[in-house]
Parts: sequence; C-alpha cells; structure tokens
Amino acid sequence: MHREDKSFQTGLSEQAVEALKRQLVDLVEPLSDGQLLELADGIHEMLRQRRMVRRHHAERMQDLMPPGVDLLV
Repeated sequence: MHREDKSFQTGLSEQAVEALKRQLVDLVEPLSDGQLLELADGIHEMLRQRRMVRRHHAERMQDLMPPGVDLLV
C-alpha cells in the first residue's frame, strides 16, 4: 500500500501511528468477525467520503483556473 501525499496526513509521527495501530489491534481483538467487518466497513466508507470531497475540491479549483492551467498533475 502506498502512502498518500503528505498534505493529507495528520501531524502524527510514524512512531505515534505505530503505537496507535498496536492499541487498535488490542481493542478490536475481542470483537467477533462480524463486528470487526462492520467496523472496517465504516472506516472504509469514511475514507471513500474523504477522497470524494478532495476530488470534488480539486475539480472545482481546476474549473476556476484559466484555460491551460492544470492543477490535477
């Protein structure tokens, strides 16, 4: 999996992200498979919505630019 552009990342350090991942694994360990899949679906939907908003914003900004200027590089 590739990393997103730094402009879309939070201020968390790599160490903090790793610590958070370990905590999350510990928290979800007791969940049933169905509960875990439901949680993962919710997170995935949130990611889809964020990407859709970013894409929409980029397209609107591109529409405001004069012809020949491409912000979607």
